[in-house]
Amino acid sequence: MSKLIPQPQPTFLIGNLKEIDSTHGLESLKRLHKLYGDIYRLTFFNKSFVVVCSQEIVNFVCDETKFDKNVSQALEELRAAAGDGLFTAHTSEPNWKLAHKILMPAFGPQAIRDMFPAMMDICTQLILRWERFAGEEIDVCDNLTRLTLDTIALCSFNYRFNSFYHNTMHRFVDAMINVLIESGKRVGRFSLQNTLMMTTARRYKNDVEYLHNLCDEIVQERRKNPNDVNDLLNRMINGKDPETGYQLSDENIRYQMFTFLVAGHETTSGLLSFTLYYLLKNPHALQKAQAEVDLYNEITVDTLSKLKYIDAVLKETLRLQPTAPGFSLESKIGDIMLPGGYIVDKADMILVLLSGLHRDPKVWDQPEEFIPERMLNGGFEKLPPNSWKPFGNGQRACIGRPFAWQESLLAIALILKHFNIEFVDPSYDLRVKETLTIKPDGFKIRVRPRQQIGFLLNTNVKLSEKIPEKTKEQIDREHLRPMCILFGSNSGSCQSFADTLASEAPLYGYNATVANLDSSIGCLPNDRPIIIITASYEGKPCDNAKQFVAYLESKPKIEINYAVFGAGHHDWVDTYQKIPTYIDQMIEKMGGTRIIERGAGDAAGDFFGAFESWKENLFRALRKDTGDENVFSNEKLSIEIVNSSRHLGQITDFGIVLQNKILVEANEIGPMKRHLEVQLPKGQTYRTGDYLSVLPTNPIEIVSRVLKQFHLSGDTHIKINSSTNTFFPTNYPVSAFDILSGYVELAQPISKKQIEILSGLCKNETEQISLTNLAGDEYEKEILDKRINILDILELYPSCKLSFAQYLRMLPSLRVRQYSISSSPLWNSEVVTITLDILNRPSLSGVGQYYGVASNYLANLKEGDHISCSVRASNVKFHPPEDTTIPIVMIAAGTGIAPFRGFIQERAAQFVCGRDIGRTILYYGCRANEDFLYSDELDKWSKFGAIEVKSIFSREKNDDKKYVQDLLWEDRNEIAKLYSNGARFYTCGSANKLGTSVKTCFVKIIAEIKQCNEVEAGKILEETSLDRYSVDVFT
Repeated sequence: MSKLIPQPQPTFLIGNLKEIDSTHGLESLKRLHKLYGDIYRLTFFNKSFVVVCSQEIVNFVCDETKFDKNVSQALEELRAAAGDGLFTAHTSEPNWKLAHKILMPAFGPQAIRDMFPAMMDICTQLILRWERFAGEEIDVCDNLTRLTLDTIALCSFNYRFNSFYHNTMHRFVDAMINVLIESGKRVGRFSLQNTLMMTTARRYKNDVEYLHNLCDEIVQERRKNPNDVNDLLNRMINGKDPETGYQLSDENIRYQMFTFLVAGHETTSGLLSFTLYYLLKNPHALQKAQAEVDLYNEITVDTLSKLKYIDAVLKETLRLQPTAPGFSLESKIGDIMLPGGYIVDKADMILVLLSGLHRDPKVWDQPEEFIPERMLNGGFEKLPPNSWKPFGNGQRACIGRPFAWQESLLAIALILKHFNIEFVDPSYDLRVKETLTIKPDGFKIRVRPRQQIGFLLNTNVKLSEKIPEKTKEQIDREHLRPMCILFGSNSGSCQSFADTLASEAPLYGYNATVANLDSSIGCLPNDRPIIIITASYEGKPCDNAKQFVAYLESKPKIEINYAVFGAGHHDWVDTYQKIPTYIDQMIEKMGGTRIIERGAGDAAGDFFGAFESWKENLFRALRKDTGDENVFSNEKLSIEIVNSSRHLGQITDFGIVLQNKILVEANEIGPMKRHLEVQLPKGQTYRTGDYLSVLPTNPIEIVSRVLKQFHLSGDTHIKINSSTNTFFPTNYPVSAFDILSGYVELAQPISKKQIEILSGLCKNETEQISLTNLAGDEYEKEILDKRINILDILELYPSCKLSFAQYLRMLPSLRVRQYSISSSPLWNSEVVTITLDILNRPSLSGVGQYYGVASNYLANLKEGDHISCSVRASNVKFHPPEDTTIPIVMIAAGTGIAPFRGFIQERAAQFVCGRDIGRTILYYGCRANEDFLYSDELDKWSKFGAIEVKSIFSREKNDDKKYVQDLLWEDRNEIAKLYSNGARFYTCGSANKLGTSVKTCFVKIIAEIKQCNEVEAGKILEETSLDRYSVDVFT
């Protein structure tokens, strides 16, 4: 019995055209796949398209006895430039068969092998260029497009574009990109529209003429000056069909040349760009690939076939990002039934969507993960038929596959052999630019030659262009000993610590450079102390320390003098200080000598005080080398600051606030709760479960208190000068208000060390004694628990006279805050929502109000306001499963519902579109019914049958049940059954409340079900957490 193919509701005349974003068509198709499943229909005007995504259906339609290539509307438009070239020709056209027979031998094994010297020629130009620009930003797609264009032109037509010798790209590239983009856009318009858009049509025509003229000129030059090179162009000019004796016409040669120049470089440059991205995102794979290429002193044509791991890397990259993202087919035999009972007719265009095929969970385990190993040891050969199709299908598959593969193996091998590579922005997440092919957008790297040519870590350390004469006299850096400070930092705290350490190093006779850990691979010097300051991120390295940690796992010899300071939060019990500890231990094992014991800063305790104490111990140990006297002034609180950029935590983009509404008003049982809708910065998108990172500004109320304390007005301008690295803007006037609102943490609890400093400045003896006592046993209760900051102390102890310069010097840089995204890209891929408590309550110090920095910043934003923000990926497991039939159980309290609103929104949308959905259960706890966030939405989705909601209110009578863990315990048999059925479990909420309580409850449930003690149950839960239980908790 036949089944109806799912389809979005069409609009009169234009059909489903509104479903497709004209600039992100592929993302639109992927979104519809998530909504409607492995097969769905779209109509555009009078044309019908069937999109297929599963291996079962794709395998069926790849049968060339039943299906043939369909030249899609976009390719029909492209025929204005490509004519009946191999890619755009109909199989029935005579020139396709003729060209195929003549040109196939050009891509045989020996012919491709003979092209190696020309490939090496162009690759060498890339390597030399990158060596010349080591340490500088490299636009990856730009450089690799130059590489692949020059390679195909030289190998195929003996023509040199010389792209590496010009700052701007050859005009061919601009013309080609415009033609590709416009060909795609013309499909979505009425023919009359295309005619009336005269400026666009004129440019399109001119670009096509330019491309044709270039091809014709190359042919004319060859005909005037023939040679005996057996390249592609000579085959086109001189080749004959062995059966008929026919040759290619000059017009068809032009079309074939255009086809090879475009297809021969555009998809390969995309493949190489994506490959470098995935290697950087997966440092262990990068280390393996680099280790493989290091086995060979020289990369020759015979080496390439031995690079099995790099071969697997390229295959896995094309699985995740097939640069030609689909191919289209049509039935050769009329109406035909596909697997599942779906019927397509001869008029339907069948689009194979490779992003769906290559993530079919029935074929690929962990389909979203980059795992090259799956392609090794027979894994690739054992794949079900037609599971991996980045080069197309059958006789219409890419003729240049062997060429592209040899070129890609060579390029990646040479890059990895000659350079260590790193992101310019370690937090960069993939953004895709679409034409008819795809490439990364905004992807930039830095490279450093792997041969040690001196210790160069150019990152943040720069001297001011203009240093006051007094400072020049005080600091003669040539007489200072070198020090290297390396950091791993996501939120900015560890980088701020590193900068602070560097700014004070000259006081003790050291000139310090500052860089991220990833920049130091293979070039750690042994002639200076190496100071490492880093954190863990959910038990894993920070973005700019991932490669360094992977490097340590290769167990290199590291004979250095070093010290480590680790940052963390003790609520993350299982992963607290995990990475700092690992780095400390591994360096010692590899031959390092520890200067002092590892320091540990707990963000839940005296975080900054712990760093201050460790820093003093470090310099005390180092001073043994320089004598007991300070090299410079003992006045630590004087401030001279230089160099300049606000630490944005790598956030450089701005979103726009679309909505800011109150969900729950502040009341006696809880704070105000708000819902914000934010349009993402251009080009950014997200996955359900991701974070939105926000760089806030300090509340005006706190800023005003500081200005009042130091007798400054809101329009007072100051000029900051310094000889060392800092996060402040320097050497030009800036308002004190801007400095206080946008650069420093004003509400950070004062550290013990800072209390000691301030007590020494007190003029009143009674105040001095009282303040000194606060640095002792009373510190946690009176300072940390009440969140007393430096400003509070200055107001409470008026005899303490601190200058504004000294005050600024004591403050850390403003940190980025992360909020769970409470929406799904299936709702809107370019807009996110966040859900948050607004912290605004009487200060526990008894002085004024306590304002949450980021929450009050967000609360005061108006529609249309710009917001400095960026999407950050969450834990790889904290997303809904790709297989929609897998049950999910979500556990949340309060605003911890945020990510699960996105989970539920996604599943509800899929449910409405006809997908099979596994049980979707939310356990939710809050104080009272009026505190129940999104209750109307949840009620609506429950009535649809998309979700089940089990709620509990702690301030209401619930038959001895008070919290969400009580509901879990009551449903323990159901929980066990869900686990047996393959369910995945997620928790989001307070770390020290919900996180701990739910974990304890799960341990009890496992102990009861398994009849074991709680220790054993805890181990079982830990194993489950690897893939079936994900936690996202906050403080």
